[in-house]
Amino acid sequence: MEQKEFKKHIIPMQSAMQLLAERMLGDVCDAEDVVQDVFVTLWERREELDKVVRIESYCMQMVRMRCIDLIRKRKRQMEHVETIRNLSDEEVMMEVEEMQDRSALLDKLMMEFPKRQRKAVRMRYIDECDT
Repeated sequence: MEQKEFKKHIIPMQSAMQLLAERMLGDVCDAEDVVQDVFVTLWERREELDKVVRIESYCMQMVRMRCIDLIRKRKRQMEHVETIRNLSDEEVMMEVEEMQDRSALLDKLMMEFPKRQRKAVRMRYIDECDT
């Protein structure tokens, strides 16, 4: 799909995609982030979009799946925060020390990787970038 086709077929769906994301997430800023992320992914996959029969459904499904991923991520974070709130001060300190130990071990192991592989792993699993 060329740039002209992308602008003609994909960009006009922005308001519908935004509305879906807002309804699912209940937050305008998060919805904008999701839609922007979907547009970036669509642009990166533009060569494959010619094979998609119903591009509107495809785009809306991408938005829906990204929203579900974000909701799940928030839920995991809230569960972790709630768990920490229920711990005593001593247990929190033990948890922090354990996390620091794991982090130090991970850093030590990562240093054994070649530079490019280390960068790829850091981007994927620490910075949470898409592959």
